[in-house]
Amino acid sequence: IYCQLSRAGEADKVIVAAVTAGDAGGIMVGRHAVFYDRQGRDWDAKVIRLIENPISVREAFWTPYRRLGRMFADQVQKIARAREQSVEQSATKTLDNATKSLSPTTAPAAAFDVGRFAGIFAAIGLAVGAIGTALASVMAGFLALHVWQMPMALLGVLAVISGPSMIMAWFKLHSRNLGPILEGNGWAINTRARINIAFGTALTQLAQLPPGAERSLIDPYAEKRQPWLVYFLGGVLVVLAVLWWHRHKSG
Repeated sequence: IYCQLSRAGEADKVIVAAVTAGDAGGIMVGRHAVFYDRQGRDWDAKVIRLIENPISVREAFWTPYRRLGRMFADQVQKIARAREQSVEQSATKTLDNATKSLSPTTAPAAAFDVGRFAGIFAAIGLAVGAIGTALASVMAGFLALHVWQMPMALLGVLAVISGPSMIMAWFKLHSRNLGPILEGNGWAINTRARINIAFGTALTQLAQLPPGAERSLIDPYAEKRQPWLVYFLGGVLVVLAVLWWHRHKSG
């Protein structure tokens, strides 16, 4: 991470720091922090650049799922933004046409295209139906396996998704070198200062609560959350039960 430091009465400076332990999921460009120099002075730090590299094999296991989540959220936002712009443009065009044709004895009226909205809902229904059919096919194939094959199938899916990321992380973690960072700080390093897992864990210490301190995770003003995960798992169980009953009935 590259951070810009500022302090009253001091000239701004830029530092680079390596995060070699923990999880970098909460680090992002624009986030603020506190930096302490060798004299013990505190500086206002702001992340201005972030170069992502694997921190651990455990973190690399979850990296593909986080990327898929971000990609899905970005796509949903793009679709929603495009739909919002389309609705605004359509409303503006309708209002302009109504204003131009306005007369003292007539009032503006907005046209409602039934066929267009019916087509949109039909397309949404087809997409939902296709997704449901695909999920049903996957569930049917999964239930067709023997009991001892089901855990192996789940492990195989996890290996296909997370395996490449973990392998790349393993190679990158075994090639980490502290030399370039030390040279950037004015040192002259003529050898390879490799950062293994134990050394990296020692370099980056995770923040801990002071002795005797307590942490309260209860927010009295938090909104009540709907148990969507419970609903989803319940729906999956219902689908599995129906498929299992249908399979045994037909057999």
